[in-house]
Amino acid sequence: MSENSHLWAAVDRIVRDQFGKEQAVLVFDNGQQLVLPLDALPSGVQPQQLVAVQFRIDLTESARRAGEVENIQRQLFEQ
Repeated sequence: MSENSHLWAAVDRIVRDQFGKEQAVLVFDNGQQLVLPLDALPSGVQPQQLVAVQFRIDLTESARRAGEVENIQRQLFEQ
């Protein structure tokens, strides 16, 4: 998948989870489903609308989280 490409998913339905938070159920062309918090999608999205899903690598956030894990491991295993 090139950097500017994306996947299409249809917003199948909007539901509430066990905590009352709204969730969107996306269905991709191959039938796979993905459930996301509704606020992760563009404002005003409705069932039956198509959304473009795009992935990107975030090296800065990856490094930040790796540092957090390293700090926790250091605290846990420090003697």
